[in-house]
Amino acid sequence: MSAASASPQTAMKRLAGGLSFVCLVLFLLAVEQTQTVAAWEGLRAGAGPVARGVADWMGRLPDGAADGLDGLKTAVADEARPLVAEPGSTAGLGGEYRPADETTRAAVGALTAAGAELRFENGERLRTRPLRIASGRDAFAPGQTFAARLDAPADAQIELRAVIAPAGARAAPPTRLCGGEPAGTAALLHRGARVDLALFRAGAVVGPDTPPSALCGAWSFTAR
Repeated sequence: MSAASASPQTAMKRLAGGLSFVCLVLFLLAVEQTQTVAAWEGLRAGAGPVARGVADWMGRLPDGAADGLDGLKTAVADEARPLVAEPGSTAGLGGEYRPADETTRAAVGALTAAGAELRFENGERLRTRPLRIASGRDAFAPGQTFAARLDAPADAQIELRAVIAPAGARAAPPTRLCGGEPAGTAALLHRGARVDLALFRAGAVVGPDTPPSALCGAWSFTAR
């Protein structure tokens, strides 16, 4: 094949590659905004603890010294470990639960857990999907841990669920439990017959830097 005939073919291949990239960009732009935001929030929430672990590892190193790859692996593993649910977590949460105190009774009423859906006696429903598993010692705001707020052990497993839009809707609905604003994250702790629920406003990535105002409230329930 001559150089003259090869040149147009090369140009066509480059043009085809460019068009493929443009089509991919247009497809991504067509994805619903709510799905894109939910995916980004999930990525930030999942990657945040690991990044903090690596930063802590680097901060512990003296000037000019390093504990090598083993230290980095340990830092990442220590933060990533709570992301896996263990037996006894809320992964299989289901059934009906009555309020465990007067505050819960007045604000929420009873709770029914049906798969990914949380149903409240006040008529509201929250559709959720798994986000990650946090530890009781983890902070959900500056100086505030799940263990302290929920009166739980430091090694307790708290399931974080993203609150998502109901089928056919573009966004999660506002809820009275968050003062008329949409909820973004639900934190669930299952201990025997007791279930604790905390809700956070949409847009908040739950972690040590989360503004305290992002917490809508926390409520307790016991099995019927």
